[in-house]
Amino acid sequence: MTLAKQSYDAFYQVFHDIKTKGKQYSPRGQKVLEIENYNYVLPPYVRFASFTPRKLKLDYIKTEFLWYLSGYRYDKSIAEQASLWKTLINEDGSINSNYGQYMFFPHTGKNQFSSVIDQLTKDKDSRRASMVILNRDHVLSDTNDLPCTYAMNFRIRDNKLNMSVRMRSQDMVYGMGNDAPTFSFTHEMVYTYLSAHYDDLELGEYYHSVDSAHVYERHFDMMEQILAEKTVEEVNCPRISCANEVIVLKWMHNFPSNFDWDAWEQTRKEFKFTEWLTNGQFENVYKN
Repeated sequence: MTLAKQSYDAFYQVFHDIKTKGKQYSPRGQKVLEIENYNYVLPPYVRFASFTPRKLKLDYIKTEFLWYLSGYRYDKSIAEQASLWKTLINEDGSINSNYGQYMFFPHTGKNQFSSVIDQLTKDKDSRRASMVILNRDHVLSDTNDLPCTYAMNFRIRDNKLNMSVRMRSQDMVYGMGNDAPTFSFTHEMVYTYLSAHYDDLELGEYYHSVDSAHVYERHFDMMEQILAEKTVEEVNCPRISCANEVIVLKWMHNFPSNFDWDAWEQTRKEFKFTEWLTNGQFENVYKN
């Protein structure tokens, strides 16, 4: 089965389920079709819900993932790309939903991404390889920006790296379309790094669970159009090549002053995913 067919089957099923099983509610006065405790599974490398009526903004997806990789909670540049973020900025200028601050920051020393690698390197059957995002401080604050994601967990089973993502809430039109690539890229980063340790490791499945899976009323017509379609557009996304590329992705916003740019010039062509992610402008964007 082709990747495009797998993508169509997976994402079409989500919209079909919302349409046929969803119930109407109005949280914060906004009418939605919602399924509680909804689960779906994405096969390896299935990450782009690119239906013609819901055209993916691929440049935005790249920008958002680069923003996560920065891990900087006070970086408000994302608000220039999508106006929704302007409504989520805290009084101190921070943004809680930059997931990178929980996953990749601090860039020096221990972070949750590194902890996942360590756990699964020490114990192949570990159940402790988790990254936690939503926390007590968020829940007890008055912020408008309550992260939608609880946590991610990674497990190696039958020589496959599987990932589970748990969310409290997800908009299945625009939210899912941006979230799926972000989590899938992170899954692939963990897998590629661990592949240097486990020669027979394969990329497993991405299991997604959400308390409130919903489509807003303003997107009901779009959902109908998606369901009337019979194809999904395939996105040409290179795969992450090696553990060294994962290191570059993790460090690209915090390269040490002695970073060897001449060596980078010789090797960066190997890093097809990084070139794709930065639109071929890696050095121009990050060298300075």
